[in-house]
Amino acid sequence: MKKILVPTDFSDNAYNALYYATRLFKNEPCLFYILNTLDTDKSTLLGKQGEQLVNESKEKLIEVFHSITRDTEDYKHSFDIISTSQKLITTIESIVAEKQINLIVMGTKGATGAKGFFIGSNTSNIIQKIKCCPVLAVPETFNFESTEAFFSTKNMVV
Repeated sequence: MKKILVPTDFSDNAYNALYYATRLFKNEPCLFYILNTLDTDKSTLLGKQGEQLVNESKEKLIEVFHSITRDTEDYKHSFDIISTSQKLITTIESIVAEKQINLIVMGTKGATGAKGFFIGSNTSNIIQKIKCCPVLAVPETFNFESTEAFFSTKNMVV
């Protein structure tokens, strides 16, 4: 079973990347880890504001979980959600090693939607710094189309 990590900032682009990955591997059972990091100052996480941020992250992850489960009910995929207050790069490195992740899938444009950038800063950092696992960057407007005519995922090494 393939293990795929999909970081999310809850943007449409992040969901599109997750959706794309489920379609790309539709003929294989996969375990998708959906990750949200609260990459914020530790002092912000203390008190009511921090508690609210943590709860919001978990609630939004549950929403994504239900949406993707509904969108992939005919596939043999399973999903797990992870919310953490650690730095994104550190968290991804740790999860890749701990869960033996085969592939990281990310959207190319985050929630801030900075214009003029083909790849968002988080995706760019992951591609540059994570060397132990392949990264698939899915462009913002990229819709899934069957690629079976071009290649089979059974022959892909990820």
